[in-house]
Amino acid sequence: MNTSHPNENLTALIWKLAIGSTLSWELAKLLGSHHPYLAPLSVILCLQSTMNQTITLSVKRLIGTVIGIFLTVLIAKKLSVNGWNLGLLILIGGLSTKYLKSDKVTIHQVALTILFVFVFEQQTQHYAIDRMRDTMIGLAVGIIIQIVWFQFILTLKKRVS
Repeated sequence: MNTSHPNENLTALIWKLAIGSTLSWELAKLLGSHHPYLAPLSVILCLQSTMNQTITLSVKRLIGTVIGIFLTVLIAKKLSVNGWNLGLLILIGGLSTKYLKSDKVTIHQVALTILFVFVFEQQTQHYAIDRMRDTMIGLAVGIIIQIVWFQFILTLKKRVS
């Protein structure tokens, strides 16, 4: 049971989001990203209340991103960017993901990745690579922040006890 004040949890979340976004953006830039905003996007989407929730959502986001990029890069070069082709790619990606017995969160991630890679890869040739690298950076930073935060809280609780 969580006995802390709800605003304390919100304050911790805000700090984790701000620190994680800063670190992941700068790390993505350092590693050559042309789209460093993708790394904090992963931090923001995946940081949850518990370590298990963060890891579970991160794994689903990573799987969805990999499937979405793979299908889009494999198929989309032959397609023009329009709503019909986008719908076709999302249908193929969603059905493929369902066939792999993934859940709704992963299917949503596949659809989002297909949308962004389909549109942006034709404008800049770096988007798919940046999406994959920056997603992994953001997920890693988010998980590390959760580990550090939970260790910090455990240390404080031990000192108080």
